[in-house]
Amino acid sequence: MEPAGVGPLRGAHALLAGFALLRSRRELWVWCALPVLVNVAMFGAAAALFLGYALDPLAATLRAWLAPAAPEAWYGWLWVGPLTALAWGVRWLVLLLLAAALYLGFTLLGGVIASPFLDALSRRVEAIRAGRLEEVGPPGLRGALIGAGRALLQEAKRALFFAAVELAILAVGLVLGLGPLAAVAAIGFAALFLPLDYTGYALDRRAATFATRRRWIWRHRGAMGSFGVLALLTFALPGLNFLCLPWLVTAGTLLALDVGPPIPLPDATMAKRSGAE
Repeated sequence: MEPAGVGPLRGAHALLAGFALLRSRRELWVWCALPVLVNVAMFGAAAALFLGYALDPLAATLRAWLAPAAPEAWYGWLWVGPLTALAWGVRWLVLLLLAAALYLGFTLLGGVIASPFLDALSRRVEAIRAGRLEEVGPPGLRGALIGAGRALLQEAKRALFFAAVELAILAVGLVLGLGPLAAVAAIGFAALFLPLDYTGYALDRRAATFATRRRWIWRHRGAMGSFGVLALLTFALPGLNFLCLPWLVTAGTLLALDVGPPIPLPDATMAKRSGAE
């Protein structure tokens, strides 16, 4: 059971609170704009690569592989016709899957590239919630560079972990009869991965291990699951995740603070800036 006060609605509440915070605190908008621009650029690169270099050669190759030979007699179309329609459907399904894989890959890469800006946004969100600006590690430029490097490394690890698990689920789905089960597993894993990812910036600052995060996510699975399902819906429309990325990081940071991080900030390495709100 989840602790008292932490229920499934906590995830939805964090999303609403994150939106309200971004709407009211304009000083956060610059840290929202930079990740959006990075991800829009990555999506544009993926679309240009697929449409400009991959679509026509892949379509021609699949057409040559899958198109059945024309029959010599008219009655041959009784079976060649359905096979041609099936080949057409399979060809477009493969192209759509490849486009989705390319989209997902560039989305993950864009998230890694934008991670230093998202980490800066998460720190400022936590500072607003705490009532003062706190930074872990050395202050100034050196501390900012250390934080950016940590954010890049940790987000890259999460992206690789997500890609590896989803590829394993895809491989299972290729086994005859396991496709529907694999699809459910892929959606369920994504719904639990998103809170792991978007609360990750707050947990990175606390040096929480993967095992600690996994147990923490599972202990609060109601709140994390509702957050993950709602966040997953933002990925249903291509491009919407780019606009929502800063919102989800903001909401994930608030969710981590509301639920209670598994590890507190290390006071010995905390520097407080004067004059912060």
